[in-house]
Amino acid sequence: MLSIGFVLPSSDYLHDPFRGDPHTHFQILTVLESHFGDKVNLSLIDLRGIKREFAIYHIHECDVYLYSVYTLDYNEQVSVVNALRDRYPKAKHIAGGPHATVFQVECLKTFDSLIVGDGENSIIQAITDIMNLKLKNIYKQGSSVDINLYPYPRRGYLPESVVARRGLMTLKHKKGYDRLLSTTVIFSRGCPYQCSFCAMPQLKEYTSAIRYRLPELVKTEIEYLQGEYNIEGINLLDEIGIPLARDKAIAHLEAIGRTGIVWRGQCRVDGITPELAKLAKESGCVTMSLGVESASQRALDIINKRIQLERTKETIYQLKQIGIEVRIYMVIGLPGEQEDIVEQTWAFVKETTPDLVYLSLFTIRPGTEVFNNPKKFGIKQVNSDWSKTMHMYSRYGNETPALTFEYDEHTPWGKSIRNEKIISNYLELQSKLKECGLGSL
Repeated sequence: MLSIGFVLPSSDYLHDPFRGDPHTHFQILTVLESHFGDKVNLSLIDLRGIKREFAIYHIHECDVYLYSVYTLDYNEQVSVVNALRDRYPKAKHIAGGPHATVFQVECLKTFDSLIVGDGENSIIQAITDIMNLKLKNIYKQGSSVDINLYPYPRRGYLPESVVARRGLMTLKHKKGYDRLLSTTVIFSRGCPYQCSFCAMPQLKEYTSAIRYRLPELVKTEIEYLQGEYNIEGINLLDEIGIPLARDKAIAHLEAIGRTGIVWRGQCRVDGITPELAKLAKESGCVTMSLGVESASQRALDIINKRIQLERTKETIYQLKQIGIEVRIYMVIGLPGEQEDIVEQTWAFVKETTPDLVYLSLFTIRPGTEVFNNPKKFGIKQVNSDWSKTMHMYSRYGNETPALTFEYDEHTPWGKSIRNEKIISNYLELQSKLKECGLGSL
């Protein structure tokens, strides 16, 4: 029997790494269990909450270790592999994920093999090849997998107390939702848009645009969570929680509604109509988050967000009118921001009155168009220290935020804003949001 451990890093840069769930790990382990049965012994090695220097003492011996590599976790995962090679030199190490896809040459210096693109078929082939002593360096999925051909990801690889927890459904104006036993789910894969700050468009060589689970499979997975874990609320982590096509959106929402679950999610600002807002409410939606990104239409156009501020205002109004709490994501420091971005942003917030605002500093991620072509966006320098590719407000108490890049003085859209001013704008807005009770819960 082949022993396979999927390593979940500590993600200690997050305020609470247990608020999310390792969906890739659940999916791949479920696929391996379904395909190989008793030929493999599978485990999820959860390092969350464990100090990095002690991680090695929490990892048991396996024949194969798997890793899903995100940029922020890369340094930690390299150190884990190095420590395991000293302790268990015969073990093989296989990595997938966005960072491994973008930096294949670099990652092959650490890992024995890489899974590029959708992983279901490739990981089956890689494990088969290990059994036959024929492991290859790279496995690339030739075409996107049909996610409806695979079983829903089972959660039994972690304790029930980690899967089902309270506090995920907290609402600003309604009490009691924070007491619901809840978890997170993902019913889709991919995104059809080309936002310049997102890595997904650059990974389309290995995967197609967007795919949703069939409505009956959505219903089945929710019922599994209700039956096995007494789940009362779910947080949809899909990039676009409601399908963009009307008929598919209706079928998707109706499937969720038939389970009686309470849910929250996120969607495009141009993906909501009065009809869909009403149906979302009827299906159990209590909160919807929207990627507004900026109050500057110029900045939105430069990053290819492909939304209009007026349409954004309409969507916020439609959701609030139907009784769905609205939370918006906004970013300070985007290319093309004007000098008065604080005034623009605050005017937008006062006009639309969202329930919460998640404000962040612009960071440049590997694999994005901004990272690959910084000059196009007026950027002269990008920090390649992978531990600094995301900023989390109030993560470390009295902070001094720093940008991971620097603009040229003169950019394609004119004179840039200096880093010191961008940070000042960000802190000023955070202070305003906190004073008005609009900061994140």
